Amino acid sequence: MVPESEIKDLLGEIALNNSRTSFKRLYLLYYNKLFSLAKSLVKFDEAAEEITDDVFLNLWTNRSSLTSINNFTYYCYTAVKNKSLTHLSKPQIKRIELEDVGFEINDTSANAEDLLIAEDLSRIINHSLSKLPEQCRLVFKLLREDGLKYREVAELLDISVKTVEYHMGNALKRLSQDIKNSNKAINTPAPNILFQKK
Repeated sequence: MVPESEIKDLLGEIALNNSRTSFKRLYLLYYNKLFSLAKSLVKFDEAAEEITDDVFLNLWTNRSSLTSINNFTYYCYTAVKNKSLTHLSKPQIKRIELEDVGFEINDTSANAEDLLIAEDLSRIINHSLSKLPEQCRLVFKLLREDGLKYREVAELLDISVKTVEYHMGNALKRLSQDIKNSNKAINTPAPNILFQKK
């Protein structure tokens, strides 16, 4: 996840100095995430590309007001969602398909054995995530990979905060169980992974 301070610096450069370099950096940081959400909603690459490009075009056109955006990630997701709904001409999202939800452990100070354990853990977690229901996977992705808050995810997906909590609880329960089961099989202690609500 990109530090919020870096995003604010980029937005400031774009808004105050019309910096195309900063805008390109922002584009590279966000394009794949926004495209992935758009595709999960509209199902087709071409429509998802058009929606994502429209969002970036609007950002550039209204660049002078970028510094007034409090949560840029949430703002972009909401823009993609709204454009997707307009494209579909539906009042709400009924079902969301999600691809490319993944988990990766990176630690530059780790030794070879630690890296192997981390690689195994990543494989177990990714396999566990792949078995989750689609909306449950999407909730996990938005909360843990993209750093949105529970309330923001609820608003974005038109569901209650309680439903977000329910999906996240199910995801964590499944992950915890699968990690425990895999560790029993190889007879090693389970790692202590803490997930805190934002």
